[in-house]
Amino acid sequence: MAENLLKYFKGNLQDKISFHSFASDLYKMEVKDKILETSLNLFYKYGIKAITMDDIAKEMGISKKTIYRFFKEKDDIVNQLSETELKKSQLMMDEMRKQANDPIHEMILISAHIQKVFADINPVFFYDLSRQFSKAQGDFKKFRTECVFSNINRNIVEGVQQGLYRSDLDIDFASQYRLLQMDMFMGGSDFEFKNISMAKAHQLIMDIFMHGISTVKGHKLINKYKNKHEEE
Repeated sequence: MAENLLKYFKGNLQDKISFHSFASDLYKMEVKDKILETSLNLFYKYGIKAITMDDIAKEMGISKKTIYRFFKEKDDIVNQLSETELKKSQLMMDEMRKQANDPIHEMILISAHIQKVFADINPVFFYDLSRQFSKAQGDFKKFRTECVFSNINRNIVEGVQQGLYRSDLDIDFASQYRLLQMDMFMGGSDFEFKNISMAKAHQLIMDIFMHGISTVKGHKLINKYKNKHEEE
């Protein structure tokens, strides 16, 4: 009897330890995720260089010491955000492809998503990222080459096959050209957003690109999807 009771209490104690350990790990994950979320919002609004660890701590209402429990320095936050956001971008592109009725619809869905994101970003964010954070910029360049290019290239190939894009296109060149357009927003050019927002600039550039590569059949679909999107 005594032996069974001892086993019972030991089991309960082990369960309690496991539960508290799990709760502690969960709390740490929540705090870390909140630090990343707060940092990203501040970086988007003011740029990366302008934000300090003190600013992040103040915004969250926590001590700077708490942040240093999870991140050695601001570069660590930027690098982890880079990895997380690029993974989200990959998932977004995969999801848009599944939702799309055709290649033009896919491009319009992705464009609308990017435009929405750009509406909340200060162009200084991309300038800072390209000039001061080599690892994060390296991650983006790899993502740009391995993921974005292949998705654009595949989209154009499918569009040509369906008669939506011009059959005389040099597909690799058109794909590279689209990447260069994106570089305008990522700090990869001297273009300045003084009299136009990034969101509006992206919309105009995407319109020019899509109309330039599309057939008459494709133009009709562009107008159809754009009108529907604007009504929504």
